[in-house]
Amino acid sequence: MEVLSYWQKETETLPLGDLRALQLKRFQERMVHVYEHSPMYRRKYDEAGITPGDIRTLEDIRKVPFTVKEELRESQARFPPWGDFMCVPPEEGVRVFQTTGTTGIPVKVLLNKKDWTVHFYDQFMHFMHGYGIKTTDILFVPFGYGLYIAWWGFQAALEQAGVMIVPGGAQSSRDRVKNMLDWDATVVCGTPTYLLYLGETARKMGVSLPESKIRIVVAAGEPGANVPATKAAIEELYGARCYDDIGSSEISNFGFECVAQQGTHVIESMFYAECLDPDTLEPVGPGEVGELVLSNLCTESMPLLRYRMKDLVRFNRDRCDCGRTFLRLEGGILGRSDDMFQFAGVNIFPSGIENLIRQVKEFSSEYQIVVPRQGSGKRMKIRVEPASDRVSGPEMERAVSRFIEAFKYRITVTPDVEVAEVGELPRFELKAKRLIRET
Repeated sequence: MEVLSYWQKETETLPLGDLRALQLKRFQERMVHVYEHSPMYRRKYDEAGITPGDIRTLEDIRKVPFTVKEELRESQARFPPWGDFMCVPPEEGVRVFQTTGTTGIPVKVLLNKKDWTVHFYDQFMHFMHGYGIKTTDILFVPFGYGLYIAWWGFQAALEQAGVMIVPGGAQSSRDRVKNMLDWDATVVCGTPTYLLYLGETARKMGVSLPESKIRIVVAAGEPGANVPATKAAIEELYGARCYDDIGSSEISNFGFECVAQQGTHVIESMFYAECLDPDTLEPVGPGEVGELVLSNLCTESMPLLRYRMKDLVRFNRDRCDCGRTFLRLEGGILGRSDDMFQFAGVNIFPSGIENLIRQVKEFSSEYQIVVPRQGSGKRMKIRVEPASDRVSGPEMERAVSRFIEAFKYRITVTPDVEVAEVGELPRFELKAKRLIRET
């Protein structure tokens, strides 16, 4: 295991009772904050007949109504552009973002100076120390920025901490590979999809990234960094350790993988996490899969309390080998409750299919999952492509046969497999869209 480093060791290793007391105190403070400053929350809580004073124990938090993304959209539609859920006036904002809009109309996000320079910095220092990044490292950021929050906070916090940043926007993937080498980058970040594509581009250029100075790869934006086959593929391509980074535009980044690589830690001093059955919304048992529900415990601008993330996770509350008592998400984000689909009576997670695909060396890292309409009589279709022109037809046929057998064994469904031409499937720099539902 790499050398351990902590941002706030005393807090990160608190006994569970002390950690719970800290979370309760901070939740109570946020409850008062949103009740006094957010018209939406005051209205919401008055209708539910609950006040901040009603929260005396952590169990009382279950009385608090959930917050869902659709509420934020509706608030901004009724009171454009910011809605009435914000807790600070717009003139205090120093950074604005919006959600990707993959599940509906984008939500606008505003952060004041304290959230951007203090709270975001605090969060990402847990990430930096968890990954073992040092101020002597050089971070290469291989894409251009826009309204999406991806990597803005990570870069800004590491820059504030003294890490050198090399911007890689407005470049081709080949030029980015050259720049990673020219600038002696030691840390690279990106979505798992794009990191794989960038690594494959380097191979095609005859560049051996394992011989470069890159020692850490940080992946976010999709489940992948904790999909075993995907993590292994990234680590092989770069000759570096690959770490998970999880968050969302609305609630910000809350989870990091430490050097022990035993799951993704939630920063429990800054977030209160629950794992609930998506249907009953009751807590699931230890080790069971449930939907992640998060509450901000520090932010000022737009705290979200009991926010339904729609992400499926499995909690592990055992102390990690790194010494942290913060809970771990085993396997990181396992998928989304609205991405999980049922076919032939089987609940299927796209990340499980990804893990099988990326174990087949004859396949490229790109794929598509086509789910037919229920009752159509069609099979699920998996579209793949050869890893390169050097994969022969007979080799591909054998690989497809092995994949179908593994799929049948692991997922208990027999898919159709369609082989596309090399490079035919779409490539993505940000979140990949690989699940296609037929209507």
